[in-house]
Amino acid sequence: MVQVSWTERARKDLDAISAYIAESSPYYAEQTERGIYDKVLTLEQQPMIGHVVMEVGDPGIREIAYGRYRIIHWVKSRAHLVIIAVVHGKRSMTRSGIVSRRRSG
Repeated sequence: MVQVSWTERARKDLDAISAYIAESSPYYAEQTERGIYDKVLTLEQQPMIGHVVMEVGDPGIREIAYGRYRIIHWVKSRAHLVIIAVVHGKRSMTRSGIVSRRRSG
């Protein structure tokens, strides 16, 4: 089993998503947050699922989706994976922006 950790910035991403949704529906905010956490749990058993993040092209930086959201993670080693971003699928991400998040993990 792989250890999964979150960068502070990725946690803030999720908090911001939840807060935004909660403005109109606290119920759906909770469901979305729970769904994202549940999706991340699958990475403990299958860290290489998903696909390489197009903006980066590094096989160690991958993403899985939950609804409209991209969960971007860095396979740091065989035993450790770091969630570096949770963003809406329509949000533009740059290579340097993603790589800088990896450095903070």
